[in-house]
Amino acid sequence: MTFKGKLIAGLATAAAVLFLVAAFSYQSLAQNAEDRRWVAHTYIVIEKLDDFEASLIDTETSQRGYIIAGDEGYLHSFEKNRDLGTEQIRTVRHLTADNPNQQRALDHLEPLIQARVAMMESTVATRERAGLIAGAEAVRAVSGRELMEQIREAITRMKAEEERLLTIRSEELEKSSRKTRSIIIAGDALAFFMLFLAGLVIRTEMNRRARAEEEVRTLNVDLERKVAERTAELAERAKDLERSNMELQQFAYVASHDLQEPLRTISSFTQLIAKRYQEKLDDKGREFINFAVDGCKRMQTLINDLLAFSRVGTQGKPLVRVGCDAALDRVLKGLKIAIADSGAVITRDALPVVLGDEGQLCQLFQNLVGNAIKFRGETAPKVHISAERNGAEWKITVRDNGIGIAPEQCDRIFVIFQRLHTRTQYPGTGIGLAICKKIAERHGGQIWVEPSPGGGSTFCFTIEDGDASRIKEREYSELRISTTAG
Repeated sequence: MTFKGKLIAGLATAAAVLFLVAAFSYQSLAQNAEDRRWVAHTYIVIEKLDDFEASLIDTETSQRGYIIAGDEGYLHSFEKNRDLGTEQIRTVRHLTADNPNQQRALDHLEPLIQARVAMMESTVATRERAGLIAGAEAVRAVSGRELMEQIREAITRMKAEEERLLTIRSEELEKSSRKTRSIIIAGDALAFFMLFLAGLVIRTEMNRRARAEEEVRTLNVDLERKVAERTAELAERAKDLERSNMELQQFAYVASHDLQEPLRTISSFTQLIAKRYQEKLDDKGREFINFAVDGCKRMQTLINDLLAFSRVGTQGKPLVRVGCDAALDRVLKGLKIAIADSGAVITRDALPVVLGDEGQLCQLFQNLVGNAIKFRGETAPKVHISAERNGAEWKITVRDNGIGIAPEQCDRIFVIFQRLHTRTQYPGTGIGLAICKKIAERHGGQIWVEPSPGGGSTFCFTIEDGDASRIKEREYSELRISTTAG
């Protein structure tokens, strides 16, 4: 298993374990918080019962103080404590809504409280109406001692119930606290264990990589030695190639001058013989002379095409930004007579600016458009030139309605001297498409043909985009390569 696979598996396992620990910890903490809430709730109920009992005593004390002293302050205190006690009992009922026992105890307690409060309100009213003596008599006549004892007993029973619940809930809180601590401790221990395993795996991998790096360094030393040897060998081959290029240029010079001079001489004297001795020659002789002149012309054309083919790579100009529209305009202007004679219709889309040799691009367009006009069918030629961006390059398409090309011949037509038709059918040397292929490759692209389903052919070639930023990037890359080589 790779280190990446081990690392992913380890991280997935650690994440799963941490998720489970987090889930159990969250559940335990939530239960612990719930238990704490219930313990606090029990304390609040007990506190409210104590507060009510104190408020009831204060109410009774304020009642007696008012009866004895007749002070309005005692009366206000009586009313305040009475209302406070009623509110506290209402709060206790709300807090114990989940406990049926406490609700029944409150059902028993509230009538007692109401009866006791009614007694005190009666004595207070008598004091207000008839004075001190009548109020004192009313107090002696209506004794609330027994009623107060019943109220205290009821409150005591309610407190006992809450204390029982407090004991149970405190035990549950302690259990949940212990469980939470255990889960946290176990989670921490597991986390430390996972960290230990991760450290062990990483250290093992680092040791393995250190050994691999040492092997790579050893291989690099050996590779640098082989590269140096290969560089020296390539330098020697470059010198041989330079000598071959010089010889090829010398051959091109000889072909363009020395080889064509005898042909021109043969052609000239043959035509001169035909002119001076025309009356003395029969039809067969004149036919032979025509064959000789035509052969010389075809030989000159073949030599010129070979020169053009050889000069694509040796005498090309530097690649610069070239507008394909302008290059095509030059080509169509040169083919004006052929277009008019054939009745050809040339259409095009907007063409891009590319990185190329303008002269060679013109030659490329001329060969493709010229072939579309030459290899036409019975109808007038229709040629359409379009362009499509393909990443950092352009795909330029020349589509015609001519005689078409069989699929099995699509690769053969780009080989030098390969012809699909005889010279009597279509003149030519069979070098034009080979030149197109060499020009496309010199521009870092390629050329191919796609048979059209409706007849005709579609020639496509790719060429690098002429965007300024891409040109600068290319120039920088070439400069960096040459600097490194130097």
